Amino acid sequence: MKIRTRVAPSPTGHLHIGTAQSALYNWLFARKNNGQFLLRIEDTDKERSKEEYAEGIFDVLSWLGLKWDEEPIIQSKNLPRHREMLEKLLKEGKAFYCRHTKEELEAERKEQEDQKQAPLHVCSYKNNPDDKNSEGIIRLAVNEKSDRIISFDDQIRGKVEFKESLLGDFAIAKSIDSPLYHFAVAVDDADMKITHVLRGEDHISNTPKHILIFEALGFPIPTFAHLPLILAPDRTKLSKRHGDTSALAYKKDYLPEAVINFLGALGYTFSKEIISKEEMIKEFELEKVHKSGAIFDIKKLNWINSQYIRNLEIDKFRNLVGIQEIPEKALPLITERLEKLTDVQTFNYLWQEPEYNKELLTWKKSTLEKSIETLTKVKDIIEKFDFKDKNELRKNLDEFSSVIGDRGLVYWPLRVALTGKDKSPDPVDIAFVLGKEKTLERINRAIM
Repeated sequence: MKIRTRVAPSPTGHLHIGTAQSALYNWLFARKNNGQFLLRIEDTDKERSKEEYAEGIFDVLSWLGLKWDEEPIIQSKNLPRHREMLEKLLKEGKAFYCRHTKEELEAERKEQEDQKQAPLHVCSYKNNPDDKNSEGIIRLAVNEKSDRIISFDDQIRGKVEFKESLLGDFAIAKSIDSPLYHFAVAVDDADMKITHVLRGEDHISNTPKHILIFEALGFPIPTFAHLPLILAPDRTKLSKRHGDTSALAYKKDYLPEAVINFLGALGYTFSKEIISKEEMIKEFELEKVHKSGAIFDIKKLNWINSQYIRNLEIDKFRNLVGIQEIPEKALPLITERLEKLTDVQTFNYLWQEPEYNKELLTWKKSTLEKSIETLTKVKDIIEKFDFKDKNELRKNLDEFSSVIGDRGLVYWPLRVALTGKDKSPDPVDIAFVLGKEKTLERINRAIM
């Protein structure tokens, strides 16, 4: 049997970073076992689903390199099949129309809540169906008197058990043409021949319902594995209240290799911190996925991203940040310090003239006049220097600093003259990127 996995996001918003991680693990498991990774867009929520969100899902998964193996399945196009399966269950008496009103159901729920009982609905219409009346929601008929324990061997968590009698007659469709999540997922997974369902642990409680639907329809039951959730710093499930959780939001700042590396390591311990997708495939074993959730540490993501940025070639780097003017000499100086791609603008003085208030030249222990006077002497040192050895230039400037007894008075005005900023890498390193001519031009402009 060929292994087939899937990721099934809903286009009701941007792809969640947690869903991106689920997609990665499904992809890794399929690739490790020479199987297939499939994509299904669950768009049956007509009011909230949007085409732009679906396109965003395609875009992000492609950007991350998680390419699916067959044409994506669009769930709304499967509605005729869902109806066919609903009619089958209704005809066989395995499902029925529940005609309780919303008010009646809410009163029942409230009473159960007050009595601290598990919320479930054992429907009286199950035993008294009216075949001529096709109004109301459709429920799966569940035996409330059953002593059966529904169990499944979760590939990550081991044996998981639920009492069938506690599930109640749960809803599977709003109407014959409006299947609900549990039913549509089960039918689609069966039709797609999904062998392994890898999804977030928040779906564990859904699994016994899906098993009952598979059984009622006579479909084979897939193997389940429930992945740990990504947690916020307060150890709650990562959500919008903690910041932007959209995977798309990371596209402008992070390399896809870095995001994959980071997401993979959130729920798995690989042999090294910086690891490629190909290396992940070789090491990945479903049973070794962590059981507990990991905290989404943006500092860790930034560090991983910085390691990948350092290995970029100049042309790729220019294209990624959209700045073709970046000098090749500037690449190491920038990439050794860059964590996020958009932060490249903090180094814009390397390819464009800086703009700044002349008062910024003033060293904090001195005056503007004294700072310009010192910068003029620095200019004299640089004019005599051949720009072959940056350490030699630094040595000359350090010797001058010793003579006047204030290192800041030498380096601060030079830094500002070259960058227009109060923070930057070593001004000598910057001078060697700019070159002698450009360095002297900026110094002259500062002391005029």
